[in-house]
Amino acid sequence: MFHIEILSFELLFIVTSSTLPEYHISVFLFCYTKINLVDREKIEQKYNKIHMPRVSLIKGDDRRTIAKRSLDLITDDVKKGLRSRRPVIKPNFVSSTIQLASSHVDQIRGILDFFSSFYQDKIIIAEAACYDTHEAYKNFGYLRLLKEYNVELIDLNTGPYEVYSLIDRHNKPITVKLSRMLLDKENYIISAAKLKTHDTVVVTLSLKNIAVGSIVGKDKKSVHQGVKRTNLIIAGLAGRVRVDLAVIDGFEGMEGDGPTSGDPVHLGISIASIDALAADRVACEIMGVNFHNVGYLHYCAEQGVGEADLNKIEVFGERLSDCIRPFKLHRMVNEQYSWKSEA
Repeated sequence: MFHIEILSFELLFIVTSSTLPEYHISVFLFCYTKINLVDREKIEQKYNKIHMPRVSLIKGDDRRTIAKRSLDLITDDVKKGLRSRRPVIKPNFVSSTIQLASSHVDQIRGILDFFSSFYQDKIIIAEAACYDTHEAYKNFGYLRLLKEYNVELIDLNTGPYEVYSLIDRHNKPITVKLSRMLLDKENYIISAAKLKTHDTVVVTLSLKNIAVGSIVGKDKKSVHQGVKRTNLIIAGLAGRVRVDLAVIDGFEGMEGDGPTSGDPVHLGISIASIDALAADRVACEIMGVNFHNVGYLHYCAEQGVGEADLNKIEVFGERLSDCIRPFKLHRMVNEQYSWKSEA
């Protein structure tokens, strides 16, 4: 389909389908070449602005409220991607007992408040915890959600899976089990992550929550294959298991020796985007982390998983500069940078 908009006496031609007949494309290119260079640059700037990934950034004094508000700002983006699919919220339970290390139930409430306003069917909350998933649901107050919302709590460690091949540090193939629920394209995958430092890959945010979190059972240990190979594996998984929506809880993050033994950092923010890499890029900026020092995110950018150029990301809600608070990184962070020099 060909769309033509007239904006300020200019013709803005937008090709919105990859299946245009060849003669339509020829007409478009012919017309476009007849526009003078100055007008063409203006058109391209407007087109790029329209198609920039959008990342909402909200500050406030209530975790549940800011999670919902950050999603309210991108309602159209979410509805466009959701269509008739089923929302699956994937929290982060790297620990079943340490709340600071794990997704807070009030972040999940904020996400549920948002979806419940227009989605009437059952919403799934699913996690493959590093330890006991049901114990985490109990310890962190998730069981109360069963009475408050039309939801189901699922332990992905016990669910169906698909076998996925990895290359270990010795360049030999190994296999891991990936959750079939998170791979199912009929599900709309929501990464309910939080701002945290990490002991191997600098930071853990929305992409890693789904990439590594999609591995079920004890197979998660297989990811740890030395600094460089670990980053490559996570990036490969991020390309295999998509994130449809990223919601990063920065109400209280973790700095220092994350992902489980760090210290609390109160920022009072929530980040949301349908481009998870863009959301993680903004999160890195807020944490004072050089994005390209994070190996798996650098590789994700190279692979085109999402947008990593801050100049090509529209951040709205709060001013990004007003939310920056550099995090103290893990005490072994210099070793985590070695992915750049490892063969």
